[in-house]
Formats: sequence, C-alpha cells, structure tokens
Amino acid sequence: MTSKSLYVHIPFCIAKCDYCDFFSRGGSHSVGDDYVRALVHEAEYYVRHYQIDSFKTIYIGGGTPSLLSAKQIDFLLGALQNKRGRVQEITHEVNPETLDLEKLYAAEANGVSRLSLGIQSLNNAALASVHRHCSSERSLEALSIIQSCWHGDLNLDVIAGLPDQTSLAFLHSLERVLSYHPDHLSLYTLTVEDGTALASRIDEGLSWSADKADEEWLQGRNLLLQCGYRQYEVSNFAIPGHESRHNLAYWRQDDYIGIGAGAVGTVYAFDGGTGLRWTNTTNIAAYTAFWQEERHGALPRTEEELPISIEEFEYFMMGLRMLEGVDSATYRSRYASVSPWMGDIARRLEVDGGLWQRLLAEKKACISETENGKRYALSIDGLLFLNDILRKL
Repeated sequence: MTSKSLYVHIPFCIAKCDYCDFFSRGGSHSVGDDYVRALVHEAEYYVRHYQIDSFKTIYIGGGTPSLLSAKQIDFLLGALQNKRGRVQEITHEVNPETLDLEKLYAAEANGVSRLSLGIQSLNNAALASVHRHCSSERSLEALSIIQSCWHGDLNLDVIAGLPDQTSLAFLHSLERVLSYHPDHLSLYTLTVEDGTALASRIDEGLSWSADKADEEWLQGRNLLLQCGYRQYEVSNFAIPGHESRHNLAYWRQDDYIGIGAGAVGTVYAFDGGTGLRWTNTTNIAAYTAFWQEERHGALPRTEEELPISIEEFEYFMMGLRMLEGVDSATYRSRYASVSPWMGDIARRLEVDGGLWQRLLAEKKACISETENGKRYALSIDGLLFLNDILRKL
C-alpha cells in the first residue's frame, strides 16, 4: 500500500477573470451533484489502481471550489477520507463572493485544515481592471467571517502589477491584507498569458507594464520579509511551520493524483523506468458521464510518458524554486542512471569553475552541508533569475 497527494479540480466560476489561463467555465453559480459523484468515483479508481491506503494531502482547487455547497463538501470529503489514514493537510480554495458560514463549518467539520482565499487586491479599480468578480468590500467581509470562526491555517493570494493601480495603492492593499494575520501568503506577479482576455486587451491598448509589476512584487516581498514571513518558494511566504505541504509535494517530486475535468496527475519512476503524467479531458459532460457507475473504454485523459531524463531536469526545475534547493543524496538515489552525470550533482551544476561557481560569486546561490551530502540552493535574489539559470542547465 502507498500514500499519495490528491488534487481535486472544480472547474466552475461565476465569471472568468481576464488574466486566468486555468481551465474553468464561467457563468456557473453551482456545482452539479453528478460532477461531485464523478470525482468520488474517479478517486476510488486510483485508490484501487495504485493501492493507496491514504491520501497524504488533499487540495481542492479551481475554478471556484467554494461554489460547492455545504452538503457537497460533506459528501466529497467524507468519501475521500473514508476508512483511510489521517490526511496531513486538506486545503480548500475559496473566493470571497461565494464564502459563507455554513460552508466554513462544513469544511472544518470534514477535516479542512487550511483555507486559501483569493483576495488578489483590496483596490476596486485594480479588481475592475481585470474583471475580477468581487469587490474589496466583499473581500473584507469574507476576511471578517473567517476571522470570527475559522480555527485552521489561512493563506491569502495577492497579485502585484494589476492595471489601474499605483505602487503605493498596491502596498496599501497588501498592508491591509496582512492586518488579518494570515499564516501564509502567495504573492504573484501578474503574468499575461497568450490566449487570455487580458492579453487581447493589452494588444488593443490597455496600459500595463511588466517592469512595474516586477517592481511592485519586489516591494511586496520586502514588506513580507519585514513582517516575519519566510520566503520558502518563488511566490510563497509563510510564518515558519505553516508552509503548504501539498505544494511542497509538487516541488519535491512526490506522486500526486489529479481528479476532475482538466486535472493533471503525475506518478514518477526513479528506478530508471518511465513515469506517467496525465491530463483529464476538459469536456465536463464527457468527464462526468464516464465516471458514473458504469464505465467503459479508455480513461478520458491524455497521457505523457516521463523518461528518467525528463524527470531529472524537472528535479532542478521544481527543486530550485524552493529556498531549500536540491541535495546531492536525493539526486544520487534517483538519477544515478542519467548520463553523463551519473548521480553526481556537483558535475551537473558545474560547481567547479562553472555555472554554480559563478552564482556563488554573485551571491545568487549557496552550498550547505547535510547529514548525507550537500545542498545547493538559490538565494532570495537568485530566485529572481530562476528561468535564466534553468535555461543554462
């Protein structure tokens, strides 16, 4: 038997924000019971297929997972935890406009230990600039509700660089967010993805500056560090001890199961075999129909084989996102078969006179001793150059 993390995708939104490139369907005000039952049936399939005795972490994301009713939360989380070992962490994403006391009580009663609330900004002009279906007033109301009755951890999402917002207004918004004392804060830089409504609007003349967005993010990072938060990943900050265990599972290359329309799952093979990554169909009707009691034919998903060479590169792509970095013992145990480095992380990173040596000289990286070897990590300033560093690997 084994333990894996579980991601549950709820691909429904009241309205889709202009910057969003995640799979979701706007115009939804609820989640159908048939979809929730399909999620449970799919999870049961993977429990049998991989002989899972417990889910290490569960993350309910979206979309807008707080469109789930209290009754649906009871059913879903009750089924996912039925007769299995204790889950280390259950995260439930919520949006301010769809949060209420009944849903909060249902979440806590069913083991949710961590709420992730999508604030993005407390500036109405900035929210309106990306057609965010929420006002700052509703966000503050949701924060007050959570503050009055929630006993678990709280993460808040904030975006730097939104249009129609000065840098001073951004910092004022972030300071108000921090006044609610979240245990964790995810601070993102607005990224304009191809194919989004925001990209089209910028092409049509909407004023936006990537450089200004980066500057705001740096200002926000510095404020978080001053307030006692520890940056442990590119965009994630936590009061020590309150890091997201589920997200750490992604970054440390732990296996994770993805259920729901559009969800992604990955199972690794570090023994020289081939791993597997799948992406479920984004046809919600086809997904729901398949995962009913009677199932026939191939799973409604696309599959990608992960040869050990791809897994090896992703070890650095994910591991160097974290302040903890990557370590020689793990690399050796997983990737001793990958030529030409054969498990020698110092050779891979060109420690002697190469890439890592230059990063050390520029104070963008460090090397520390561990019980079983050495750890290689980027500094908080080195993280700003992560993409360039990965290209050189």
